[in-house]
Amino acid sequence: MRVVFLVFIFFASLVASDAKIKYERVLLNIEKHYFKAFSKDELISKSIDEFLQNTPYLIESEKQNKKQKLYKIKKSNEKLERLVELLIKKGFSKNEIYEMLINSCMNLLDAHSRYLDKEQMQELRIKTEGVFVGLGINLSKVDNSLIVIDVLKNSPASKFGIKVSDIVLKIDGVTCDQVSLDRAIELLRKDVGGLVKLSLKRDEALIEIELKRETIEIETLTFKRVENKILYFKISSFDANIAEKISSKIKEYQELSRAIIIDLRGNPGGLVSQAVEVADMFLNRGNIMTQVGRGHGNKKSYDASKDKTLTSLPLAILVDSNTASSAEILSGALQIHHRATLFGERTFGKGSVESLYTITKDESLSLTVAHYFLADSSTIEGVGILPDYEVNTLVKNGRDESLEAAKEFLHNKDNFTKKYPLQMSGVCTKEEK
Repeated sequence: MRVVFLVFIFFASLVASDAKIKYERVLLNIEKHYFKAFSKDELISKSIDEFLQNTPYLIESEKQNKKQKLYKIKKSNEKLERLVELLIKKGFSKNEIYEMLINSCMNLLDAHSRYLDKEQMQELRIKTEGVFVGLGINLSKVDNSLIVIDVLKNSPASKFGIKVSDIVLKIDGVTCDQVSLDRAIELLRKDVGGLVKLSLKRDEALIEIELKRETIEIETLTFKRVENKILYFKISSFDANIAEKISSKIKEYQELSRAIIIDLRGNPGGLVSQAVEVADMFLNRGNIMTQVGRGHGNKKSYDASKDKTLTSLPLAILVDSNTASSAEILSGALQIHHRATLFGERTFGKGSVESLYTITKDESLSLTVAHYFLADSSTIEGVGILPDYEVNTLVKNGRDESLEAAKEFLHNKDNFTKKYPLQMSGVCTKEEK
């Protein structure tokens, strides 16, 4: 019995030690890489203050009492040790305490910096590797309704006949109007071969189905030729081969074509280098974007080169509120240089670049290390880009108004301008937001 007890103590001390090591690594990476300068002492002091300010585990009088006691201690490490001692007396384990302090550290940073646990790292790998387990539907939350915005080819959803604009009412009995988008995706993506029950609404019809989850490869680029000799590219994210794929199709078809549409709706971003390379295909000069990091001289400009220009065909871009990051770099650069006309709605507004730092085998720290600025020195962070023409971006009853508007603009501009008034476009201000 004594041996078992000693083993338990040893294991508990290892867990506590692991949590403390994680906390130390988080502090080190923030101090070294985050786009704003923080010293380790400053991070410890501020994270303790943040914890005491917002923790639900202490009543107000306890918070004030501990603040007063800790305020008298000048050295941050001693302050940290004293807080740990105080919380242990409240019944918290060291593992719980350091996990809470990691959360407090992250609360000091910008909205795009995150601590990624095992499940979140798996989701990130899905986005970068293009493979996941699920049904093959992309969803959006609109006014508490969970709406299908895309159905992947050859997926369980497409084989059954799930359609864009279908409303998902329940997933395995869980009502969807009260769950977050992330939670809904979590319910859909589990083990290969597992069954999932869906309750759908299509117009006034209610549909009950049961589908089997499969391993699905994400196609990041969809290409087709549409009427009036227009080339259509749908980019779902900027992976490592997007620029090469687009270049190949333009070279093959541009002599037989009159215009190009690039659909960036729902595109969360991806590799900045690929967005810059695609922009360079359509621009023969000028700045595409500038990346500015921490410290003097940590600045890099990305400029267009005439040697890389592929085509002068007229260009339209479709955007929506989920168009973000690298997708905003591409659309913003082409709009500023009057190379493309944008259709849809204001974009998301993510103008930062994140880098990933390993904390444990399964967990990582995603930190904002720089910000992007477009050719006119504007930032899209928190404000987004206004399209030239505001058009409904949702597909309704099989009609894609944004796509139809772009096609009409490229084919017959005179008819188009009678229907759609030109509005103020470009990077908006926080007041406009």
